[in-house]
Amino acid sequence: MMDPSVVHERLRQPATRMGLGYWIVWRFFRAMLVLGWHLEVDGLERLPSEGPFILTPNHASEVDPIVVSAALPFRVTYLAGRELDRFPVIFALLRLFNPIFVRRGVGDVGAVKACLERLAKGEVLVIFPEGGVVQPGLGTLHEGAAFLAVRAQVPVVPVRLIGLVRMLPLGARLPRLSRVRVRLGDPIPAPPRNGQSASELNARIRAALDGLLDS
Repeated sequence: MMDPSVVHERLRQPATRMGLGYWIVWRFFRAMLVLGWHLEVDGLERLPSEGPFILTPNHASEVDPIVVSAALPFRVTYLAGRELDRFPVIFALLRLFNPIFVRRGVGDVGAVKACLERLAKGEVLVIFPEGGVVQPGLGTLHEGAAFLAVRAQVPVVPVRLIGLVRMLPLGARLPRLSRVRVRLGDPIPAPPRNGQSASELNARIRAALDGLLDS
């Protein structure tokens, strides 16, 4: 379990403090996941006690962001597709949580800059390196998270989501009963900047995610 004093300090910092809206949604989904799906979280004590970092979960279902947020006792920042502005209600709700909006399928320089600025402020980013839901197993990891970690010189924490494929298989309209586990790995320090550093870090993230499933 994460040291309570560390959690308290995180919640005092503007970068990771939960606002009222975030806290209400967090409490609701956390209670629902604990009671309905027996949510278990392993490895909170491994998280860096201060400073920004990047979480890199596998993307096993559409509800992964809810599960990751419910597992963590402080606020995190997500990337969201700007195309969601086609759905005004969803888009308005997303804006309450101050995500970083990204234009998918193009080189969004503005989003990269926004990610680096948020990390510089001390925020904790969640980036799904697979880029989309992959069932079953682990898909190809894009290098975006590794690239940002190297540029910002912040650690990466691999996260394995277990039980989500059974909870919400592709094509299912409603979640099914299962046990959900969030398993956090050891932080991986960003290597020094060089031509191969992002690809090297990406390979280490992949190995760590594989190891978290086997451990």
